Amino acid sequence: MNSILSERIKELRTSKKLTQRELAESLNISTVSVSSYETGVKTPSLDMMINIAQKYNVSIDWLCGLSDNITLDNHITTYKDIFRLFITVLDARYENKENISIIDNIDTETSAVTLTLHKDQNFQDFFSKWRDIFKLHCEGTIDDDLYQMWIKKQLRWYDKPINECPF
Repeated sequence: MNSILSERIKELRTSKKLTQRELAESLNISTVSVSSYETGVKTPSLDMMINIAQKYNVSIDWLCGLSDNITLDNHITTYKDIFRLFITVLDARYENKENISIIDNIDTETSAVTLTLHKDQNFQDFFSKWRDIFKLHCEGTIDDDLYQMWIKKQLRWYDKPINECPF
């Protein structure tokens, strides 16, 4: 858990575009403490984890690695948030993998309500790649571990604000 916690604290800081010093000041702790948290040398107290969670609107479950949902309210602020939501829904829908042919209906330029609302290149790129990897997963060409690793890597790439998109 400690390595996940340290990774998540660093991920949170970098996603907010904060230096270690800025994060330390916001939490009323030293820069050395932040560095120690991020390297796993020191584990924050429960009170400090609560402070981080409240100040930056993240769940303690996410900080500890018990959940991939960074916030409790499922508020969508990044491409990562919305892609994770779609993947969750589509993975559940096609769990039996016998209805995979319907995935061919995902036209990355025009279909799906969200893609129809705007022609956002991030949506087009993500769903084009996802459709291909999902087919390979359903066909058994790649296993679940590789599929999950691909998703994790892609979600990190798309951890970008969507506030400029016309939703």
